[in-house]
Amino acid sequence: MPVYAAPIHRYAAPLRRWLRLRGYTVAAVRPPEAAAMTASGRVDAGMAPLLQFLEDPRLQFLEDAPMVYSRGETMSSIVVSRAQTSLRGCTSIAVTPETRTSIAYLALALSEQGLSPRLVPGRGYSAEALLSTAPCALVLGDAALEARARGLAVVADTGALVWDLFHTEAVYAATAVRRGAARPQGLRGPPWPAATRGDAEATARATGLPPGEAERYHMEAVRLDFNRPALLSALGLLREALEALWLLWPGTIKPAVAEAGWGAAEL
Repeated sequence: MPVYAAPIHRYAAPLRRWLRLRGYTVAAVRPPEAAAMTASGRVDAGMAPLLQFLEDPRLQFLEDAPMVYSRGETMSSIVVSRAQTSLRGCTSIAVTPETRTSIAYLALALSEQGLSPRLVPGRGYSAEALLSTAPCALVLGDAALEARARGLAVVADTGALVWDLFHTEAVYAATAVRRGAARPQGLRGPPWPAATRGDAEATARATGLPPGEAERYHMEAVRLDFNRPALLSALGLLREALEALWLLWPGTIKPAVAEAGWGAAEL
């Protein structure tokens, strides 16, 4: 059975179901681990954070395969605070160690608005852990939904920032294979992974998000189909974001070393 490293978060529940129906064994892991497993050849394919394609020359995109993006609000990639404020009011922002793709989008948005808060490496993944380090925090995935459910103030949404400032979709991850590998079978759509009411109900139970918000999250915010123009546009933005992030947070990220290409021979 082929193996796919898929995100552990609730947004990927439709993807994990879609993969199993196509005969895949699913390894549910955090996104950076999915990228590492794919690059090392431990799995046949995986959902890799988009920034990894610019940093790791071993990774290639898989054309016509699922990806993770939003057109506007993402809901699960957000800056939160304990008090109502704006990005201008965030003197420092703790950032989750989970993925630098959202950090890069945030850095580019801050730079575009002439803002330069300190970006502080946070401990842990929850909003509570990150807010112990700074007055504002970038929180991702299920932890972001839990922060919403707890009533923390949402200062900004990275998907909304990218859409409003740059008029393009925020692409967070795409299906990857190890460079030079044959294309795994069964990953082409349509049909694409599709959320159900059951996914929304399970997300509401797991995170405490109100059912209506959970349904909006799955049915409207997160998209899992392949969108080539959005992917190419996001790559261009992320290359710019690397420079912005370097200026805001020196020494924490390296410039792009890989030319992101379309991957895998056709079977």
